Parts: sequence; structure tokens; C-alpha cells
Amino acid sequence: MEINKKLILGLEKKQISKEIFEIGHSSYRSDQIWHSIYRDFISDFDEITTIPQSLIIKLKDDYIFNSIDLVLKKISEDKSTDKYLWKLRDNEYIETVLMRYDPDGHRRRRRTVCVSTQAGCALGCTFCATGQQGFSRQLTVAEIVEQVLNVKKDVVKEKKNLVNKYSLKNDEINDLTNVVFMGMGEPLANYENTMSSIRILNDPKGLNIGARHITISTVGLVPQIIKLAEEDIQVNLAVSLHAPDNITRSETMPVNKRYPVEELIGACKEYFRKTNRKIFFEYVLLSGQNDTLEHANKLSELLKGLLCHVNLIPVNPTAGSSLERSKHNDIKNFREILLKNAISSTMRMEKGIDINAGCGQLRSSYISMEKKNV
Repeated sequence: MEINKKLILGLEKKQISKEIFEIGHSSYRSDQIWHSIYRDFISDFDEITTIPQSLIIKLKDDYIFNSIDLVLKKISEDKSTDKYLWKLRDNEYIETVLMRYDPDGHRRRRRTVCVSTQAGCALGCTFCATGQQGFSRQLTVAEIVEQVLNVKKDVVKEKKNLVNKYSLKNDEINDLTNVVFMGMGEPLANYENTMSSIRILNDPKGLNIGARHITISTVGLVPQIIKLAEEDIQVNLAVSLHAPDNITRSETMPVNKRYPVEELIGACKEYFRKTNRKIFFEYVLLSGQNDTLEHANKLSELLKGLLCHVNLIPVNPTAGSSLERSKHNDIKNFREILLKNAISSTMRMEKGIDINAGCGQLRSSYISMEKKNV
């Protein structure tokens, strides 16, 4: 990165306004810059047509526009999933996934982007490809925002092409609708940058992604869950539970030794008490590990009385783990017990198996390939 230059995509609107005013320009210029970035989708300061050339020169002197570069983009055979591999300025790699969901009778058509918040991950969940890679560093606000902005640009192009090809109306095709912080890393371990990026994405004069269409996933960092409950933005919380008791959970999730199940559920209850918002629990199903009838009954008891929904997820097998996905009948029986105990659940629709869409898988395979070619 060029010395002493800031990343423009890492600044919230109020920060841009303050800095533009301090260099002698009217504050409304910041609105024009913001609109150019997040509505006109410029990729360089020279493309801004609404501000004077003197300000463009100043922006180029003081700020950098891009912080990530596309290395590889893979599209699943069924065209429902795109996987992006980005290279950062310090040669680290991160991933982003775009998932397309058609209406299913319960939910409308969605275009969801899954973003990373760290290069690697320090929490070491044994079934996760990212967890097996170790931790490199936190992502900056700009690196988080730019993932969403770049995918948004692709979705806008796709939408225009479909409208023109099939003579459709704009409102017949969804734009980017949802953002989930479920990519590489632990969002709540990069708390301030995650929240700042959410405020940028949520800004009504920018990408305008509604707070209730933004989900933060966590392995269960208790202090940060309590802190999130105090925020004035109503995002969704998804907790990676993956087991209903301490012995089972600690076998695959080292974080459980720091924040055991009882403490985690206590934090979730406090979160609900303060926000009155439903909590989503992620439950990756591992054959013989956490998918028995006993586990299902324990999970039902653990979540009793809490406004929540359980997403059951067949695991994406990884090269560094011997854990296997649960059998169809075991999943069916597990879910029936949850239903019997009035615990709401759905089976997560699988996306992008053929393009290594699971968290960290494409990065891992690409780095391995690079090492072989050295």
C-alpha cells in the first residue's frame, strides 16, 4: 500500500464528510463522492463526473480506491453459486461467495453474499477448512466492504443482461438482497471493523442493505454477543453451536473451553432479552459425532423457551479432517425430534459443492497449487 494513503472504502460517510470539509470543500461533495462509489459503482476516482478536477486530484493524492484484486472466480454447474478468491495487498488470500436462491414457497428470491472478516481463523474448528489454515490477520473495513461492492457490481451487470435478454422488468429480478458474515474468520473477533463495514453497507444513500438482511455469525464469543446486543442496528445473530453439550462441542470447537455451552446460551438469552430478536443456531451435522437421537434431545432441551431457529447443515468434507457428513435417515430422525419438541429448523440448501464453496476450501486448494508450482 502506498505510504500515508487511506483506503476510501474503509471510511464511513460521516468520516468522508469530515475529511472533505477539512480540506476546504463543501460537505455536499462527500454526498457526491459517496453516490459515485455506492450507486454509480465507479472503480477509479477519475470516473467521478460530479466533482471538480481539483478535488479528484486531491482524492488521488490522499486515498487508495482498491484493496483487493480478483485472482479466481468459479461458477457452479447449476449457476446458483459464484466463488471469488481475492488477493490482498500483502499477498494474503480471502474468499467471498455469491448464492442465488429462487422462491421456495416460504421465502422470496434472494441474492446473498457471504463475506470474510479475517485472513484465516484462529479458532480452529476441526471440520472447517479455514480453521485448519490458522490465523494471518484481521481484514480492514475496506477489504470487507470491497468484497460486497465488487459482488454487487457483478449482480447489477447480471440483472441488466437478463432484463435485456428476456425483456423482463427490473422488479422481476432481484438485486443483491442479503449479506452474511459467515466467510473466513470470526466476525466478532474483528468487532469494530465488522460493525463499521455494516454501517457502510446499511447506509440508505449507499448500498442500502437493510439491517434485517444482514447476519453476523459467531462461534460464540460471549462478551462480544453481549456487546452486539447494545448496538443500535438490528442485524441478525447466527451462533455456530454444532453440539448440545460441552464434551461433544469441545471435541470439534476449541472455543468451547473458553466459553462453555451454558455460558453461551446464557449470553444468547441476554441478547434476546435486550433485542427481542430471534437467534439463529448453525448446526453442522457430523456423522456419529453430533447427529444421534440423544444429541437431538439434548439440543431440544438446551434451546427450550428461546426464540430461535436451527439451521441444520450437512458438512462439506475437507482434506484435513476425517469427519463425514451425516446419513440422510439420521438427519431426518434428528429433525423430527426437534419438530416434536417445537424447535424450529430447516435443512440448509447445499450450494457450490463442485467449486469448493465451503469456507476456506478454494483458498486452501489454490495455496497448495501455488506451493507445488514454486
